[in-house]
Amino acid sequence: MITDKLKRAREAKAEIQNPHESDRIRAMAEILATIQTEQRSAVIDQRDTLGLDPDDGADRLDKAERVTAILDVVDGYGPGGPSLAEVWIEQCAPDDLNADDPEALANYAEMTHEEWTAQIERWAQTYRDSGADAMHSDRSLADAHVSGKWGVSLERFESVVVDWNPTDALTDLLGGPSEATEDAVRANTEALA
Repeated sequence: MITDKLKRAREAKAEIQNPHESDRIRAMAEILATIQTEQRSAVIDQRDTLGLDPDDGADRLDKAERVTAILDVVDGYGPGGPSLAEVWIEQCAPDDLNADDPEALANYAEMTHEEWTAQIERWAQTYRDSGADAMHSDRSLADAHVSGKWGVSLERFESVVVDWNPTDALTDLLGGPSEATEDAVRANTEALA
C-alpha cells in the first residue's frame, strides 16, 4: 500500500514537472478548452445567424491553442519551467507594455516592495552616473528608464507588472476566455436591443 502511494506521488511529480507530456493533465486541459471554445463558438454562431456585428473583437477560440495555454499555466507552477508570472506576461500582458522579454519582466513581478524600491534606486543611480541631472528624483529617472525600455510610465509598469498578483493572474489565464465570451453575449444582447 505504501509503495502504491509512493508510486503515485512519483507519477504526480513527473506530471507536474512536464505537464505538456502528461495524458491526465492534458485531458483536464482539453475539457476546459472544449467548454471555452464551444461556448465562444455558440456566441459567434448566434451572431452569424442573427446578422449581428457588435465590433467587440470576439473571435472563435482555437482549441489546440487553448490546451497549450492551459498546460503552460500548469507548467508555471512546476519546477524548471517558466514562472506563473512569465506565463501571465506572455499570454495576458496589456498591448501597451513591451513584453518582448517575459522572463525579465517576471523578475520585477516577483520582487518584494523592498527589492522594487532598491531597483528604482539602482536605475536612478545609473542615470546619475551617466550624467543625468541630480535634481531629478529617483522615481522620475526610473520613469524615464521604464518608458524607454517597456513603453509605459513607471506608474503603469507598477500597476501591471510590479503589483502583479498570482490569484488575479490565474483568473486571467484560466477564466479570461470565459469572461470574454460573457462580454460577447452582452454585446449580442445590446446589439439586439
